[in-house]
Amino acid sequence: MVGWLKTFALASLLALAGFSPAAAEPHPVESKPGIKNFLTENTLSYPGREGEENLIHFGRFGNFDWYFPCEFESGAWSLGDDQILSLTYDNAKFASRRFKLEHREDGIALIEPDSETFTVATLLDGNHIPYF
Repeated sequence: MVGWLKTFALASLLALAGFSPAAAEPHPVESKPGIKNFLTENTLSYPGREGEENLIHFGRFGNFDWYFPCEFESGAWSLGDDQILSLTYDNAKFASRRFKLEHREDGIALIEPDSETFTVATLLDGNHIPYF
């Protein structure tokens, strides 16, 4: 009888918590700040205009750090279900940017909207921003 009571109590708690087999099915995850995706806690490395290495580290709370030779900037980032990366800089001298991300054999293409201009980046595990 005790085993039956434990089973009944567990079933009652799950029902009160709103658990059902349908609720346990996976749903697509929206990529908003704080939601983990393939960029979270990783760094994109891409060549700048003159071939210099640029690095963007994507933090897990929707923040990013951008390193370009001898300078640092930061801001907020998000990645939509449509693979559009949005960057909003803390420094007002930098305009917000959006890129369509496309996985390719040689890396990840960052495609500028309404343009055929793109840069191919490499995704590096972890944080590769240099510290001075």
